[in-house]
Amino acid sequence: MPALEQTGQQAVRFSAIDALAYGLLGEVYFGKGDDQKAAALFDTALSLSKTEANALQRTLMTAVENGDSVSAIAKLDILFRRWPAQFPSFAPIIPDLLRSSEGYDVTLATLRANPPWRAQFLGFLNSDPNTVGLAYRLQMDLGGNTSASRNREIGGTLSALLRDRHYDLAYRLFLLTLNDNDKAHYGYIFNGGFGLEPSGRPFDWTWRSDPGVKIWRIEGLEPDESDSRLAIQFLGKPVKNIRASQYLYLPAGNYRLTANLDAANLKAPKGLYLTISCVDPRGPVMRLDIPTGSYRDRTLVAQFELPDNSCGVLRLDLGTDLIAESFRYRYSGTLSIHDIALRKIAS
Repeated sequence: MPALEQTGQQAVRFSAIDALAYGLLGEVYFGKGDDQKAAALFDTALSLSKTEANALQRTLMTAVENGDSVSAIAKLDILFRRWPAQFPSFAPIIPDLLRSSEGYDVTLATLRANPPWRAQFLGFLNSDPNTVGLAYRLQMDLGGNTSASRNREIGGTLSALLRDRHYDLAYRLFLLTLNDNDKAHYGYIFNGGFGLEPSGRPFDWTWRSDPGVKIWRIEGLEPDESDSRLAIQFLGKPVKNIRASQYLYLPAGNYRLTANLDAANLKAPKGLYLTISCVDPRGPVMRLDIPTGSYRDRTLVAQFELPDNSCGVLRLDLGTDLIAESFRYRYSGTLSIHDIALRKIAS
């Protein structure tokens, strides 16, 4: 240790403006237990370079130990920006900082400035049932906007809340982070007229093409995009799963679902239908069969009842009855869904 101390002092002497030298010498004194000298050297290092790694990490931990959440969050922001690989090591200390009002406020202010580590941090909170409540609170205070990255952040917390069966909180977060444009497309089925591209948030549409089916949105030409639609093209192959769905959150009551469709040479040898099912507890609620053939402006209607609020969350899906993917049952043709609406009706 004396040799290290001597080397450090020489480094400081010959390079008086080298932050690294002061940080390394501070580490020497910290190892000796001389906290006062170490702290002075770390402060000097940070005055020369606020990103000097040794000084930054040591003073960060001192701030945490002293309950100085303002300083701790400021140093974490610098650390995560300059040394992003350190995120997994230091992110676990933030939840405790968030539990004080001062720590929460300074963290929220930092996140509002959109640091490059924000999405990673919110994802860290989402990953643990013990901290997803903090993610929910932060997301509510951050609010929504029109950016795809913000929608992905909100979608991550929504998925975590659904995972942990906080269905009411998930739907509340979805509703209260809708921007003005989103609100124009709100209903029991969100974006039922396909005027928006899917945002990646539960309670919005999600769809994906597979080898046997191509799914895409056709944007309308009208100013309000009222003529937008979802196109599903079947490619002459067996289709077991159609990945087009949306989570629903419905109070008890009687409902009518209407779907306005076009079809061109549609063949579905094992059926094609829209279903609403309860996710928790799992069980069927409604099925609406879709006719094959060719037609335009066909309106299909189905009614169903939710007698109580025992179903935590539901899901709307497009499905088939194919169990095994046999080429005896080839799906072909095109289906266009102009809109799907769900309305509460009198009993």
